[in-house]
Amino acid sequence: MPRKVRIFDSTLTLGEMVPGVSFGLEGRVEVASHLDTVGVDVIEAGFPSYSEGEKRITKEVVRAVRRISRSGFSPELCALARALREDVEAAAETEVDSVNIFIPVSRTLLRALGIDEEEALRRIEDSVSLAKSLGLIVEFTAEDFGRADREFLWRACETALRGGADRINLSDPLGVLLPQVASELVREAKERFRVPLSVTFSNDLGMATANSVTAALAGAEQVHVSVNGLGPKAGIAPLEQVVVALRKLAGLDTNVKLELLASLSEVVERVSGIPVHELSPLTGTLTFTYEAGVHVRAISMEPSSYEPISPEEVGRKRRFWIGSLSGRTAVQEVLREMGYEASEEQVESLLRRIKDLSEEGVRITEALLRSVVEEVLGVESKHLRVREWVVVTGSGITPTATVRAQIGDREVVSSSHGVGPVDALTKALISIRGVPSMTLRKFRLRAVSTGSEAIGELMIGVLGPSGEVQASGASRDIMEASVRALEEALNRILASQTSRGT
Repeated sequence: MPRKVRIFDSTLTLGEMVPGVSFGLEGRVEVASHLDTVGVDVIEAGFPSYSEGEKRITKEVVRAVRRISRSGFSPELCALARALREDVEAAAETEVDSVNIFIPVSRTLLRALGIDEEEALRRIEDSVSLAKSLGLIVEFTAEDFGRADREFLWRACETALRGGADRINLSDPLGVLLPQVASELVREAKERFRVPLSVTFSNDLGMATANSVTAALAGAEQVHVSVNGLGPKAGIAPLEQVVVALRKLAGLDTNVKLELLASLSEVVERVSGIPVHELSPLTGTLTFTYEAGVHVRAISMEPSSYEPISPEEVGRKRRFWIGSLSGRTAVQEVLREMGYEASEEQVESLLRRIKDLSEEGVRITEALLRSVVEEVLGVESKHLRVREWVVVTGSGITPTATVRAQIGDREVVSSSHGVGPVDALTKALISIRGVPSMTLRKFRLRAVSTGSEAIGELMIGVLGPSGEVQASGASRDIMEASVRALEEALNRILASQTSRGT
């Protein structure tokens, strides 16, 4: 059996250090529950000394995870603390299993705190000893170990061990180490100390995953990560990349269930409000999507020709796309995936339309592609079609929307008001008899061409009777894009209900 590496997740702590991100109690419990289900070994639940509110939330998260744990084993619940007595005491009050006590070990960061090396050693000994006396597992984090004087680095670690530390964590908050340097330092630490060794690498220069995997190969038993790489500055090593690279490239295993990585990433994206880049490894929406003819042909015959891991292994799905470099094979695959049949002439017409748009500098998004396909094939929505709509809004005016829609064989007119034009449109649509209720949870607008008349694509996530549904709409008119996205979401919900016979 391959050696297992422990996964220490810091999404709930370092993720909240991203400017503008605040999970709140509900969000933290939701993320922690998913982390537990996925199978991480340690969940860093909070930084309780930050405030009384943070202490309360951390304690609630700890209790919630213990109550709802579904992973088959209860993860270790940890609190973040500076090497200060008051931080350790605050951590103990939250009923966590362990505390991650950190302090800089480089002269640069120590000077920034206004303390010298001897004071740092005193704080290490005092805080670690206190944590042990309070019955906590202690992980000591030597921050900025890569720029530290080697002699002082090892003195700091030895001081923590004398105080009773159970693990040593070497942290690189600048992301400035090369893999070979990280490996060398980990090997030296393993020769010096007999306790489990942990590592944390920031991603300032894109080295976090490589350094994490290299450190594990050099003997580190635990790696600190966060979902989607959330963290201050450029973040830290992304959980999803590290666990897959450990298994696929390094021959090392973890307790993480790879097939749940995509859903975990989506939850953290929604709760944090920080979008995952479309080309982000493994979890980006375009990572397993192929447009160029050479890729489409090769992968259609042998997926491993261009894929180091199958999309299904990480909870994703392979897709083909139509763009400026596409051929007939891609068009046929995309139409098949969308559930359409087309003649040879329609395939040629669709390919020509897409290439014309691409030459104009228009990005072919899902919403735009669907619009072109429906136009070329003359497709009508099966369940609901918005025929006309009008929205009235402005300064000092309550936004009001009226829609004329076809649902089944009925044509109806519905009106409603809301706190904004999209809210009014949503309420007008779901007030129609036979249309299911839904709640808008995600709303992201972007331009896919240039100029004040650019085509805008709206991507939404709505919560319907049977779970979350993703949809999109594209138009040069933002409200028209909203109508099309809402229409698509409702049609997906209605289609799902029809297939279940409800």
